[in-house]
Amino acid sequence: MAAPGSDQTLLPLGNLFSSVLSLNLSQLLFPTIAISVLLPLARFVHHDYSDFLALGPGGTPSNFLGYLRISYLRLFTLKDPFSPPAPTHTERPAKGFLRELPKRPQLRPSVAGIAPHRQTTQKPPAYLYQLLRIALYSLVSANSKLLRSGNSCFEKHGLALFLCLCPQCPDAQCHTELLHSGPTHMNPTCEDTGEICHLHPSDSSMHLTLHPSDAALVISQGWGERHPLAGCAVLGFGGRLLPEGFVMVYAPQQESQIGVLKDIVRAAGWWVGGVGLASASGGEGVSTMFSE
Repeated sequence: MAAPGSDQTLLPLGNLFSSVLSLNLSQLLFPTIAISVLLPLARFVHHDYSDFLALGPGGTPSNFLGYLRISYLRLFTLKDPFSPPAPTHTERPAKGFLRELPKRPQLRPSVAGIAPHRQTTQKPPAYLYQLLRIALYSLVSANSKLLRSGNSCFEKHGLALFLCLCPQCPDAQCHTELLHSGPTHMNPTCEDTGEICHLHPSDSSMHLTLHPSDAALVISQGWGERHPLAGCAVLGFGGRLLPEGFVMVYAPQQESQIGVLKDIVRAAGWWVGGVGLASASGGEGVSTMFSE
C-alpha cells in the first residue's frame, strides 16, 4: 500500500487537475472563436448598412429588411457593369437610335448600391439638377401626345417620364383613364407602365432602358454604365428584375452636357415605345413603330 505523499497518491490528483484545466480551456476556446468571428462580421454589417442608408431613398425600403433584400440580390449581379448587353440578333430593329455621341470629358464617377443605385462622386451643383429637370419637362411639352410625367415606377418616387399608351388620343394631357390597358409597348419596362427614364434628386443621375447598341455607345463614350442587375435572373423573384439595357446615365457636369442627356432619353423613348420624340417645343414627336 502506498504511503501518504507518494507519487502514486499524487497521480490521481494530477489527472483530475489536468481534466479540469482541459475543460476550462474548452469552455474558453469556443467563446473566443465566436467573438473573433462575430465581432468583425458585426462591424462589417454595421458599416455596410450605414453605406446602404447613406445612398438615400430608392426602390427598396430604407430599413434593415431592405438591406437584407439587397444583400441577397448581390448574389446575382453583373460581373462587369461596363460590358454592354449582348445582341441577340432578334432585336427589332437591329440598329439603335443613336448614331454617335461625343466622348464624355470627365473620368467615370464612383457608383455604389443596387436599389438605390447612385453616384457617390461628381455630384453636380443644384442649378444643373434643376436645368436637367427643365430639360425633361421640355421633352414632355414637345411631345404632349406621347409623353407624360409622374413618379417613377422603379423608384416609387422622383420625376419620371412615361410613354402614353395611346398616342392617338385627341387631348394633349394623356390622362390615365384614356390609356389602353395591357402590354402594348415594344419593349416594356416596370410592369409595362411605359417608364422611359427617371431622375435621382440625390445625385442628378438617371436610369433608363436602351437598345443594346445604344447602351454600348453610351458606355463606350463614358456617359453611363449598366445597372448591376440589368438582365440578371434572380432566384425567387420570378426571373429578371430589370431589362438587359437598363443603364445609369451619369449626372451632367456642365450645362452643355444636358443636350446629350436629352438625346439619350429620346433613344430610350424610341426603344421602349417605338416612337420618335421631338427634342424641343415646336416639333411634336410622332409614332414611328419599328420597321426593318
